[in-house]
Amino acid sequence: MMRWRGAMLDISRHYFDATFIKKTISSLAIFDYNTLHLHLTDDQGWRLESKVFPLLHELGSVRKQSQNNHGLLEPTYDGKEHSGYLTHNDVREIVSHAHSLGMQVVPEVNIPGHTGALLAAYPQFGVNKAAVEVSGRWGISDYLLRPFPETFEFLAKVFEEVAELFPSEYIHVGGDESLIDNWLKDPEVVVFMKEKGFASTKELFMFFMKEIEKIISSLGKKMVTWDDAFAFDPEQATQATVMSWRGAAIAQIALDHGREVIQGPVFPTYLDYSQEVSESEPLAIGGPVTLEDVLAFTPLPGVTGVQFQLWSEYIQFPTHAEYMMWPRAAALAYRCWGEGKDFESYFAERRPLLEKLDVTIRDMDPLKRAKIAHLGIGPYYRGFDTASMMEALEKSAVAGEVAHDF
Repeated sequence: MMRWRGAMLDISRHYFDATFIKKTISSLAIFDYNTLHLHLTDDQGWRLESKVFPLLHELGSVRKQSQNNHGLLEPTYDGKEHSGYLTHNDVREIVSHAHSLGMQVVPEVNIPGHTGALLAAYPQFGVNKAAVEVSGRWGISDYLLRPFPETFEFLAKVFEEVAELFPSEYIHVGGDESLIDNWLKDPEVVVFMKEKGFASTKELFMFFMKEIEKIISSLGKKMVTWDDAFAFDPEQATQATVMSWRGAAIAQIALDHGREVIQGPVFPTYLDYSQEVSESEPLAIGGPVTLEDVLAFTPLPGVTGVQFQLWSEYIQFPTHAEYMMWPRAAALAYRCWGEGKDFESYFAERRPLLEKLDVTIRDMDPLKRAKIAHLGIGPYYRGFDTASMMEALEKSAVAGEVAHDF
């Protein structure tokens, strides 16, 4: 079997509590998943208690409202506060439960972009030290950490606390979709670049990520990043494990450069994309990613593993999250490490175990499916076309772009 058989759950955009996370671990274990990657921090929420920097959860876990329509549209908001975070005890319970089922829990603290919630708590570490609020809007923002010694000292303490809570050999540090040219808007950063001899923001980004790599290594951990942090300059990038979300081409380039690679391409492993284009489906970022698409996926030879992603901008309820996961998560397991003559029998054998956990499974009957549409955060909208999105992302990755802002 693959060494990394992963599932990513985003609890930043919408918070999911320890009870649901443990239930998800139990359901994943049925299909021999061995890694739960928790996306703990982003612009829309910091979801982990910090005893070292308590404002991270006291301020960073609370946003005033949330966007309740598609990110391609002029935003409208629900006017409702959204909050929640995992306590240290929650994490210990989650890790213990995962360990009992042969699974590891890999934490992600996203830097240097996707840091709106962090900067709402500690704005002194952001570009121009600007005051910000925890964002209620979806999409890529311009929040960015400053590349100064005091920032790295702060992050070293944050990651030390994270490392003590999560015994996994890996820590994920994001590195994706950072709008690094915003560093040029900060006069102090511009001076810093000149002093260091950095000719571009990409060189500064490389410096930033290598400083983080030193921190993670000092904690006895291996660093994981999204492929953005590798793609900008494969010759000079860190030695981090590359999680390739922008297609097979950048994954192969990473393999050719001797990196561990975990494949998790938007198509077909982003399970927040709709399972068909239909108004009977809940609002999703785009689609479709069908069951058949997942079953047709072929990992590259030599990868360390495969992982699906469940981003939660458009997913706010556990039943909705499960609806998006199952049966597609089972299909990915069958395709990449499962056994059996066909998927139907493979899933039928294990489905009773999901049902025993009271897991919501997307029914094949469209009349039964229709009742789930109300779980979406807002009215149906077509969103991104998966094929067009994947084509654009692959081009951006091969071109060495740190972010592709749609």
